[in-house]
Amino acid sequence: MDLITQFPLGDDIAVTLLVLGVLSLVALVAGAVVPSRLRRDEDSPEVDAGLGRRLGVHLASSGSIILWVGVPAVVLLYLVPGSTDDRILRSVMMLVGLLLGPLAAWRGLAIQLAALGVDAERRPALINRLGALTVTGALALAILPVAIVVWFTHASGSAALMALAGGAAISAFAIRVAAAPLDTAASASAILVGTDEHEIAADDTDNLGAPHLRTSRMFRRGAALSADLVALATAGAAVGVILGVPVLAAEGILVVLLALGVAMLAAGASAVIPHLGGPGRERSALQLGGLIPAVLGGAGTVVAAALWLPSQYKDLRFVQAGMENFTDQAVAGPDPLPREQLEPQIEEAVGDMGQWVSQTDDSRDAGAFLDVLTLYTVSPSAVVAAALGLGVLAALAVVVLLGGTGHRFGGTVLRAARTSRTGGALGVTAGLGSTALVAAGSLALMLIVGAVLNVLSAGVPGLALALLAYAGLGALVVAAGYAGSLIAPTLVDRPEAERGLRDAGATSATGPRGVLLLAGCLTGLAALGPIVTALQVAPRAATVWEDRTLHALTPLSLPLLGGVGLGAVTVLLVTASLLDGARRLGANAVVETRASILENRSGVALPDMPEMVRRAVLTPVVLIVLMPLVAGFGLGAAALPGLVVGVVLTATGLGLWSLGSASTMDSAAAVIGQGRYGGPGSWGHSGALGGAVLTGTLRAAVGSVALPLLLATSVLSALAVSSVVSMSTDGTSPYLRWGIAVIALIIVLTCWVIAATAPEVDLEDGEGEISRPLFARDEEEATDTLDAMDWEDDAENVDQVPVAAAPARSKRSKRRKGSGKASAGTGEKNRSSDSAFD
Repeated sequence: MDLITQFPLGDDIAVTLLVLGVLSLVALVAGAVVPSRLRRDEDSPEVDAGLGRRLGVHLASSGSIILWVGVPAVVLLYLVPGSTDDRILRSVMMLVGLLLGPLAAWRGLAIQLAALGVDAERRPALINRLGALTVTGALALAILPVAIVVWFTHASGSAALMALAGGAAISAFAIRVAAAPLDTAASASAILVGTDEHEIAADDTDNLGAPHLRTSRMFRRGAALSADLVALATAGAAVGVILGVPVLAAEGILVVLLALGVAMLAAGASAVIPHLGGPGRERSALQLGGLIPAVLGGAGTVVAAALWLPSQYKDLRFVQAGMENFTDQAVAGPDPLPREQLEPQIEEAVGDMGQWVSQTDDSRDAGAFLDVLTLYTVSPSAVVAAALGLGVLAALAVVVLLGGTGHRFGGTVLRAARTSRTGGALGVTAGLGSTALVAAGSLALMLIVGAVLNVLSAGVPGLALALLAYAGLGALVVAAGYAGSLIAPTLVDRPEAERGLRDAGATSATGPRGVLLLAGCLTGLAALGPIVTALQVAPRAATVWEDRTLHALTPLSLPLLGGVGLGAVTVLLVTASLLDGARRLGANAVVETRASILENRSGVALPDMPEMVRRAVLTPVVLIVLMPLVAGFGLGAAALPGLVVGVVLTATGLGLWSLGSASTMDSAAAVIGQGRYGGPGSWGHSGALGGAVLTGTLRAAVGSVALPLLLATSVLSALAVSSVVSMSTDGTSPYLRWGIAVIALIIVLTCWVIAATAPEVDLEDGEGEISRPLFARDEEEATDTLDAMDWEDDAENVDQVPVAAAPARSKRSKRRKGSGKASAGTGEKNRSSDSAFD
């Protein structure tokens, strides 16, 4: 009991830490035991002997990238100013964070593999249970080290938590970018060749690309999703603690622990909610299975914060957090003063705030003095509960907005499917146009949340950013409640699943993934707090221009504007690099698949894919790690806040857009494949399939990587700011600082050249018979024409071939006749013509 009663932060926080530790261990044990005890159907066609090997190879590729980039990042972090103990602790915690990503990915894949062979009739009942195992396990991996750090370092462990979050973000980003070209190559093989060219369903065992498509889906839904959850939870904890303690004392830690604990409980609660969807109600049942724990978890978090935190600011636990004295010279003067000595004067001064505002200027000291006075006018319980509630409400709204983009009977999907009859380009245009509006609405919700939080914080920037981080934690609670929806595509998006259940679950993860991106956006913007604070408290520089690049945080500051532009450029460079890698791997997969069909092979072997993936994804990972150095040392310290803002807003907007558009086009292709708007084999189906692959590639290159991208940039910028400020104020030559930025750019450029000069498949026109079936269709016979369209005055033709006797044939069917598919030995299947064009 002494361990609890003598805990410096308070016995309630000690109990909370112990409970979180126990829950994390239970979740990890359950995630290891339960999947191995599932009764599986070993005869399932999806239980592929080589699946585990392929997943292991791709995970090893991600691990090698993490090793190549993460270890130098740990060394760079050790060079950041601080005591030796602080440096060692930061480096160790970043190393732990780097290991958490692959560990979470491996655990997520284990659950995916266990679910793969489950009997079809048991899958609906296991949706929420396996989802709970996946989410609680990932959260446990994040919460356990956070609880250990807080237990031993108390209120001074924010730097260690930031290092942990930085390592987790780097590893999650490496895993995500490794999944991007893999996803494109698998889709190109299974959909472009198998489905579009040969009319074989993407999940059919006769489709040679199906095994690779299954591998990419499991890697994306299991490994990458688990790594994302770890990165988001650790970043939310680190930013919440580093911002909450200065304004809310020990309660700043309590709110973070409360939100993380409720998120785990919400994910666990989803396991006990049965799936009761009858025929025609599968979508409603799946949504209800996520809505109930999300609402209960969000409401529980808000109520607990309102009842647990004090209603008066002076009742916060300042002594336990080491804040028993005022140390800011703007408030206490040259010597620290006890808080209880000044609190009566502060309470008297807040009665006439208008006078104090009119008598102060815009200097930092005056602002700090007014901030202290204003903080004593707010109710911690009210503002924190309101911030958590806003995060919950915004998250639920995003679920509704993005969830509608994949509804297979909704207006967005049907509009894209219907427009695909006029060509693939217009169908994709319809999908992109509708989802752009959804993305804009989601971003508008975030702006509304920021405006309301600014009012709740009474204009205190530190409190406003802390509330922004707490709103992100509230959104995380909602995402955890939708654990079943996140795992549902793995269980129900299969050929043998019932059509209604498959339609409901195929795109059910889009809304929760949008919520994760929203939570990451709020957390990334909140990370501006430690960056701006470090710039404000920095000493003056030796020259005017150096001082302005350090302290000028106004819209007229060119370094700040340059940082915003550099953030947008960073997102575009990452996207361009991943799209180029996806193009190379996709082309290689298409050629290998066509060659395998021509040679009647039993499968498509892509032995060079792991090496091609590593070569393609090294550039974006190196770019993200080094870009804060380029901004801080090249443009000035004031560019770091701009870099964070540019990356966070650009990645969030493009990420939401690509997530929604991919969900829409996937559903549009499925709707046409089920018989509407021309059915399978029609022009509309071909266009929709191409649009699905295109938007899926954009989702893999932008939407999926957006969350770890913005988290890594914001956290690494917060870790690097102290080094940038120190070298800007200790007399270090500006040429040395510029040299660091130039070296970083040279490293990035070298990686880019290595990736750009990688060998790729030859797609040029060749000589010989092999080039035609691989890269073109066979020439049509001259007799394959409609005699009824012969306008020559030939009486014999008119008598023998009347117009009514010549059946019209769709242009799609003519193009398919006599194609290279017949020479491949697969047999030509007659496509059904589009009735609207007969």
